[in-house]
Amino acid sequence: MAPSDLDNLSREELVTTVLKLDHELSWLKRQMFGQKTERFIPRDNGQMGLPFGGMPELAVPSEVAGTPVSYVRKPDAAPAPAGHGRGQMPTHLPIVDVVIEPEDKPANTKSIGDDISWQFEYKPGSLFIRRIIRPRYPRESGDGIAIAQLPPMPVEKGNMGASLIAHLITQKFEYHIPLDRQRKMLMEVSGVEFAESTLCDAVRHGTEWLVPVYQLHRLNMFKTNYLQGDETPIPVLVKDKRGKTHKGYFWVYYDPVRKLLLFEYQPSRGHEGPLKTLALFIGILQVDGYEGYNAVFRRPGMKHAACMAHVRRSFEKVKDADSARAGFALDQIGEWFALEREAAQQQLTPVQRLEMRKEKIVPAMETFHQWLKNEAGKVLPQDLIGKALKYALNQWPWFKPFQEDGRVELSNNFIENSIRPVAIGCKNYMFMGSHEAAARAAVAYSLIGTAKLHGKNIPDYFTAMLTDIPALTTKQLEPYLPNTWTPKTE
Repeated sequence: MAPSDLDNLSREELVTTVLKLDHELSWLKRQMFGQKTERFIPRDNGQMGLPFGGMPELAVPSEVAGTPVSYVRKPDAAPAPAGHGRGQMPTHLPIVDVVIEPEDKPANTKSIGDDISWQFEYKPGSLFIRRIIRPRYPRESGDGIAIAQLPPMPVEKGNMGASLIAHLITQKFEYHIPLDRQRKMLMEVSGVEFAESTLCDAVRHGTEWLVPVYQLHRLNMFKTNYLQGDETPIPVLVKDKRGKTHKGYFWVYYDPVRKLLLFEYQPSRGHEGPLKTLALFIGILQVDGYEGYNAVFRRPGMKHAACMAHVRRSFEKVKDADSARAGFALDQIGEWFALEREAAQQQLTPVQRLEMRKEKIVPAMETFHQWLKNEAGKVLPQDLIGKALKYALNQWPWFKPFQEDGRVELSNNFIENSIRPVAIGCKNYMFMGSHEAAARAAVAYSLIGTAKLHGKNIPDYFTAMLTDIPALTTKQLEPYLPNTWTPKTE
């Protein structure tokens, strides 16, 4: 584009051009220096502040329906300008008109025009336009006009509707599809070419609106006395590491009884993360042997539960070096896992599971513990089998909760399986653009993971939240928790 061409562009076209050039410049910087800047300005919301903040202020509650074609709205002090949003409305897409009438519509008067806004919305396999029509009426007093207020939007003055943003978030964090690939897919199915920066902004805005539900979910998470924990690395771009990524961590917690999953992002793997997160938690925490949790277990009332899968893994690694001892250990541990699977299939209660364990597993574990001690005395500590025996012996005191509480699992395999999608995501989109972006990803992973455990439709769930939450207060959010949300009936 020549400089002279800029004189013929409208303001909206100039803004779009600047955004596109800014995105291309950021991409080139990342290719050259391994760094990308994702702008995020923290803001103290008062009502719902998380450490990574930046969520728009929530509006006053209002009745907002999703599909009816006629609404009644309370008048606003000043009408919004006609046709908000960037760009021209595509005419080749299906259009769904939504008419919003003012509550104080004057009687026996005709409209003197309409204010029209529009948004891209998504249904499986296609885009459509949701066109909002707000008729203007002259007031009988002659003092101004009557016009309905626009319903709160997930992206203020934007064309990205709730269902499209929900689709983008779901595709990225449930199915691990990078935004550039999503952009191409949307182009193929709709003929609409979005800038990748537009999709990035939509996902950012969308996940920020989910923050208050995440906060409520987080508080609900720790209303128990038994959790599992694990952590996994995530590469993150930061400004002060040119050409390199920072190794951040998702710390993940799971409630096996209520089936709740929580991801939290921390810049490091240090003990400060779990110590702060679990400040209000007292009870049994089931983790592997990582020493980063030791500070947590020094708190009064905390109990350490070990993971038998990690013990089994230590023997699997050395079965070629000492097949006799490793094979014996694997056979014994395998029998316990088989009994636990059978108990799960029979849907035994915690009380029934504990009775089964005391009869069939606990005596075998005591015998196996003695075998560990005997065999450890026969091998060198630095031998491969010696290291496996030592690891098992070091973990053994922490299997007592499993032997005394029917809720406690034999391993935290489920939480490890819940972390695996993060690795798939990293393989596809390589890294998080900033610490703030990683924190927002934790929000999406938490809500998606828990909602899936409770059989929720993720796009429908996110669409409902992004449609409703902009008009709600924190006290109205409990129905949107991922384990309890139910779709509204028509």
